[in-house]
Parts: sequence; structure tokens; C-alpha cells
Amino acid sequence: MKVGIILNRQAGSLVGRPIEGAEAAIRKAFEKHGATVDLHAVEGTECTQTIRKVLDSDAETVVVGGGDGTLHSAVKLALPTGKTLGVIPLGTLNLLARDLHIPLELEAAAEALAAGQVRAIDIAEVNGEPYTNSSILGFYPAVVQERERQRRQHRLLKWPGAALALAKTLYRLPMLDVRLDWGDGPKRMRTPILVVSNNVYDDGFGLVLTRQALDAGKLGVYVARERNALAMLRLMGRLIAGSWKQDEALDTYAVTSLTVHSRRHHLKMVNDGEIRKLEAPLHYRIRPGALKVLAPG
Repeated sequence: MKVGIILNRQAGSLVGRPIEGAEAAIRKAFEKHGATVDLHAVEGTECTQTIRKVLDSDAETVVVGGGDGTLHSAVKLALPTGKTLGVIPLGTLNLLARDLHIPLELEAAAEALAAGQVRAIDIAEVNGEPYTNSSILGFYPAVVQERERQRRQHRLLKWPGAALALAKTLYRLPMLDVRLDWGDGPKRMRTPILVVSNNVYDDGFGLVLTRQALDAGKLGVYVARERNALAMLRLMGRLIAGSWKQDEALDTYAVTSLTVHSRRHHLKMVNDGEIRKLEAPLHYRIRPGALKVLAPG
């Protein structure tokens, strides 16, 4: 089997680490299991072009090492090819890798993938754009934009920048006026946040939510009905405590498709960490088993 591997040199876990050591460890893991390895370590700006080049090659499996942004690009490119995609988690959150139970340490991740198996997982789409984890509308895109502004202007680290951005956005909490339709007729909602996830989130503790099932064929829809900053802070507290699904001001649904209507011509969202602005209405759907991935056996 030929495996094409692309490493993002600027991924967080590689900062301060000799790239030659990372390359050798990954190559060794795959070659030990009989793979022929074609490995590329590139700058972040070259990742998309290199992923496309490797997908166009005779590699049967393509493995990307990077954060959620690198993976998001790889998924969009890999889907039309039908090739198997592997991920070595080198970013901050590594959401899909966590849900696939891939170790977060580089050597262990490479070994788990090299000895792993191919499985098919669902992909969610909004207006034809795929994502693996979540699409978030409402105040969260403003948080991400403000966080990046703080990082550029004041050189804040990611988490301090995020905390400051959250505080500033909650202070002026923007609202989202939409009509949601999953086949039972439109329901009008005024909410500070709307989340559409690829499969349903599990109960759990902490702000990083996980999914046990990646192939159940459902979108998870989460709508907060409370309209003030205090309620948002309470919901975040319940996220940390693991009792967020019991919040009486949070509506949750499991559906196969969703249309989001709005008076606005365009709606801003964060898809797998990437800010997008798409034309309304937004059409969400689930694509069962659309992506083949490498996962630990």
C-alpha cells in the first residue's frame, strides 16, 4: 500500500521540535506495517496545494498531520476522490482525532494509524460545503473574529485571546433571527447561538464535546432560547459540569436535514473552526458514510 503523508510544519505540536525527528518517526511506523511512504513536510500556506498533489498521485491513502484547519481542507479535497484519509493530530483541539480515538502524541498516533483499519464515517454539509464536526451560527463567529484580532494586534496566545474575545462579545451579545425547518414546517427562533453538528454530541464534561457515534446518520441541532449573557455563562458552566443537555433553555434535535431561513441575504458561521459567510437559506444535510478514514483497530 502506498501512503502519501503531508505534515504542516507550522502546526502547534511541531513548534520547537526538529521536523526531521517527526518525519522519521512517522515514516518508521508506516514502513513497519508494509507501507510505501511518500512524505512531504511543508509550510502552512503550501498545505492545500500539496494535499491536492498527493491526492492526484497513486497513493491509496492520504494522511495529514496538522490542526483542524488542515484537516478541514483535506476533507474537502479528499471527498470527491473516494480515497482514505488519515489524521495525525498536531493542533489545539483535534476534534475528529479525539472522536476516532487517535492518540494525541505524534509517535503513538502514527503507530495507531499504521496498524489501523479503514472505516466509513458521516459528513455534514451546509450549502454543499462539507464539515466533520460542527457549524456554529450566532455570536460565536464574532468571538472567533475578535480572538484573531486580539492575536494580531496584541500578540495574545490563543486561549487568553479567546477568553478576552468571549467577554467582549457576550457584553454586546448579538442575536440571530431565523426560521428552522427539518421537515415539520418552519419554526421561528431568536437565539444567540445555533449549532448544527455532524452526528449528536454525547453527555460529558468540559467545553470540548465528543461524539461516540460518527456514523449514525444524524445532524445534532442545538438552539439556546435564553437571550442574555448571564444565561450563556450558565450554559457554559453546565457544559463544564456535564449537565448541559438538562438545561431547560436549550432545545436539542436529531434530524437528517435542516433549512435555516433568514431575512438576511447571507449568514456568518464557523465551520470546523473556519469562518464562512454563505448565502441564505442554509441547507444542511448529512451524508452517511461519505468519508473513508483510517482509525485505530
